[in-house]
Amino acid sequence: MSVLTYLNLSFAPFSSAKSQANDIAKEKAGIVQPDYFGNYTRKKQYYAVGGLTKGQKYRYIIINAKSGKTEIVNKNTAPVRQTVIADVAQRYGAKKILHINLGLYKKKPTWEVAFQKKNGSIGYNLVDFRTGKSIQIINNI
Repeated sequence: MSVLTYLNLSFAPFSSAKSQANDIAKEKAGIVQPDYFGNYTRKKQYYAVGGLTKGQKYRYIIINAKSGKTEIVNKNTAPVRQTVIADVAQRYGAKKILHINLGLYKKKPTWEVAFQKKNGSIGYNLVDFRTGKSIQIINNI
């Protein structure tokens, strides 16, 4: 894939970005059965794809939407997405999970979980990918 393809990710509509990210995941990370796509936007924008490799190992690739740099993260013993979601929902009394996106925060793989509380306010919790521990919370927006 060319650098232009990578740079196109930052300007691509969602479905096109997802398609391109899946292609990069297959080429760079060997993900042949993608089942997760996320669009993480903090100081930088990242796309992430997760899925099984030919060897049936679950892994993620995090793609910097602007530069095209990639980071491959094997799931190994990290908590599964559903556990991260359940923990955030319980911890903050979330009525609804709005999204869970994987990106890099301070150069470490991090989940961003957005949620809505019963009172209607919105919160964001950054969760360490490997430990499942809360790194940062923005609450009651």
